Formats: sequence, structure tokens, C-alpha cells
Amino acid sequence: MFSFFSSLLLKLPPETAHAIARFFLRLYQLTQKVFGAYFEPGPYLIKVPPQHDFKVRSRLGLAAGFDKNAEMFPALLHLGFGFVEVGTVTPLPQAGNAPPRIWRVAPEALINHMGFNNVGLKEFQKNLRKYRSWVNAPVLANIGKNKNTPSELAIGDYEQCVQALQGLVSGFVINISSPNTPGLRDLQSVSFLQSLVPILPNDKPSFIKLAPDLSKSEFEELCQFVLNSERVSGVVLTNTSRSLSEIRGFSQGGLSGPPLFATSLDRVEMARAVFQGRKTIIGVGGVSSLEDALKMREVGADLVEMYTAFVYKGPKLIREITKTF
Repeated sequence: MFSFFSSLLLKLPPETAHAIARFFLRLYQLTQKVFGAYFEPGPYLIKVPPQHDFKVRSRLGLAAGFDKNAEMFPALLHLGFGFVEVGTVTPLPQAGNAPPRIWRVAPEALINHMGFNNVGLKEFQKNLRKYRSWVNAPVLANIGKNKNTPSELAIGDYEQCVQALQGLVSGFVINISSPNTPGLRDLQSVSFLQSLVPILPNDKPSFIKLAPDLSKSEFEELCQFVLNSERVSGVVLTNTSRSLSEIRGFSQGGLSGPPLFATSLDRVEMARAVFQGRKTIIGVGGVSSLEDALKMREVGADLVEMYTAFVYKGPKLIREITKTF
């Protein structure tokens, strides 16, 4: 049934398709609730530095951007994901960038210029309180800054999100790498990470999400900082690519999907060389098959996420990967 609907949704404009998928996923999770289906953690124990554990049914998770407002994650877990990243959430609600702001491009890729559209921290909290009791599985909050917050005040936005959500989620992903919020990628610096570390919780893991477009020296410098920071548990590699979007003639947005896979794979391997097993790596970017997921694991990813392939191929792909992953 889900595969049939997925094929139909691809005939509609992307945001229309997402709105319809959102409706049916919320309906699906409500039926699961009515019939008493409670999502229990699985057999895989993931050790996350410094002293955190994730128990998951599979190592495959859903990346941020699909469940922006933390209102569908029970359904997504029931479909087979082992963990889900919700958000990106910002302290204040915002509409995001003007449409059109998402485009399907070959081969099964997306150009995304959404701009952190979300309901804001207050409604996000309400959703987490409502739905968190339905599932017992890792849910990570992807947090960012509001578009109108100056870069020099950005740390305050991240601090608000951490303080408001730390009792409701399993951990945090610090988004400083989206290409769709002006100035956000400028926060990918050691100086900003130094100011960020003191606001991170001691009792929850925190991951830094980095862009694929960083130079090798910039990337390794940031990984070295993560390695030496006790409060940062690891990295999420990678976000969408601005450079790959430009190559396809788009003056805005970042590309996700298969063309990004080789770069993401390379970044995971580079991070493994720096971390030597001392930090957790979540690999994401162009994962479209079981073979891709296994390659991510081979080069150093402890956990793997997808997004774009789920949009194109639907829940069938989740089942194919999680049978052996």
C-alpha cells in the first residue's frame, strides 16, 4: 500500500506530495496507537561517547527534514527506521524561503532550498510530549538558528533549543551546515564550536552536522576539535551540497541524493581516520540501497541515515535494507 502511494506522490509537486504523505503517516501512527502497537527498542546496542547508549532495531535512521515538526516519528519508526532525526527546529516559528523551494532532479536527487521552515520551539515541544510516549527508540532533535538571528547571537538560539528539549529527546544534532539560511555555514569554525560546547548537555549525546563542501583542511580541523571535546559525541556527515547544486545550474539550495554519495563516503572515511573509533559517525548523503548502507559502514559509519531515497522509493527500501542491516 505504501509503495503504491509513493509512486502516486511522485507525480505531484514535491511539497504537495509531502503534505499528503504527512497526512497518511499521521493516520497510520494513530491506527498503530489505537491497536496498542508500542514501539520497543531493538537488539543493537550502539555505544555513543562519552557514556551514552542507543538501543535500535536497525542501524538505519531517517535524516532531518522529513519530520520537521516532530509529528510523524512514531509512524516512521513503525515503518522500520531504527532511529529518527526530527527538525530542524528553531526557537521562533518561521515560514522558510519563498516557493518554489524544492526540485526533483535526475538521478533521483533533490535540490532543497526550504530554509528551516518549522512551527517553532513551543509547538515542537508539544508534539514531542504528545508522541514520545508512543515509542521507546532514539529520537534526535536537529536544531538551528532563526534566519533573522545575527551570527554573533546564534549561540543563544542553540542554547534555547537545548534547554527546552533535553528532557524530551535522546540527543541533539547541531545544524551549522544548511546552505539555505544566510550565514549559517560560517558557523562551521573552531571558534564557534568552542562557544557551543559549554551549552551542550552532559547527559545526552550531541553531534555536529557538517557540510560536504568544506575543504579537506577545514574538515579535518573541525573533526580534530570534535575528537578533543568531551561533550561532543561525534558528527553527522553530510548535509546537502551547494556546489553540486550550482553545477546543475541552481543559484540556490543544496543537492541531496545519489550524486552526493561519493563525497559523503569520502568524508566518513576521513573522519574515521581522525577519530580512530573514539567518536560516533552518522553517515548520510545519497544512501539509496543496501549496498550503499554497507559501504557507509565499511568506511566508518556507526549509524546510517537516508532521506531522498525514502522520498523516491518509499518504505519498501527500508525493509530491504533493514533485513540485513
